[in-house]
Amino acid sequence: MDPALLEMRINAVGGPLLGALLLYAVIELIALHFRWRKLRLREARMSMLGVLSGGALAALVARAVGVLSVAIAAAAGASLSPIEASLEPPWWLYAWVVYEFWYWVQHWAAHKVRLLWCIHSPHHAPGSIHMLVGFNHHCLESVVYFPLFLGFIPALFGVHPMLCVGMNLIDTFWGSFLHISDAAVRNGRYGPLERILQTPAHHRVHHARNPRYLDTNYNSITLLWDVFFGTRQALRDDEPVEYGITREVDTGSFWDVHFGEFVGLARDVRGAASWRDRLNYVIRPPGWSPDGSTLTAAQQKQTAGMLR
Repeated sequence: MDPALLEMRINAVGGPLLGALLLYAVIELIALHFRWRKLRLREARMSMLGVLSGGALAALVARAVGVLSVAIAAAAGASLSPIEASLEPPWWLYAWVVYEFWYWVQHWAAHKVRLLWCIHSPHHAPGSIHMLVGFNHHCLESVVYFPLFLGFIPALFGVHPMLCVGMNLIDTFWGSFLHISDAAVRNGRYGPLERILQTPAHHRVHHARNPRYLDTNYNSITLLWDVFFGTRQALRDDEPVEYGITREVDTGSFWDVHFGEFVGLARDVRGAASWRDRLNYVIRPPGWSPDGSTLTAAQQKQTAGMLR
């Protein structure tokens, strides 16, 4: 399929969808500030800068080498795939399973590989949750990381590019509303859907820094691979969510939120005693240290007696 034609078709649907999501995000911010008095203005400003930085990098990349998006990446992956992809209905189930698998993998890796965590952590740093936080990603994540894992690789595994993009649109819509403010939807639970779909309650757990909740609920549409890999964690009524990350961070500072983890990683690598330790700092989970002076999420769970 011609990547330019695919991009044009997707923009016809994705453009209005993104516009609707942004409109709701603005309405939610206004309500949080004027009605519920819960908006953290510095965090909101930081998140807006995060959104703008991703757009700026995407524009620069497009000017230099061409547009990078899930649609373009999926078309490239399909051209290299040994599997003849199809748009027939039986392939829709296959597309969903494969897309969700690679979503789970990339999200798990972003929490378990420190270099990738440096890219992903800005999304988790805020001490609150609302739709604008959902849009706040490091510019490298939205421009490079997502197209690779959500477009190129699923298409390489035989998912038709149109189905890749269709799944991504569903993911964008549903995943965005997983970040709806707890002032707007208080308990975030959707009844029987809680057993099969990710809901705001599940995703609030994912954004928590409580030891019990760390590194859980990686999928964004269903619970399939979280159940399969044992990473599903329900929100407990007796343990409210504490939003944010375990590092002390100025959540209103764009620099600290989006680049503070890189600074910390560079400091650890520079001070490491051996090349092996330097490599381990880069590829092992956040919190790893050669002497055990700092703790990974799994070690924090174990210390708190909550290891799954």
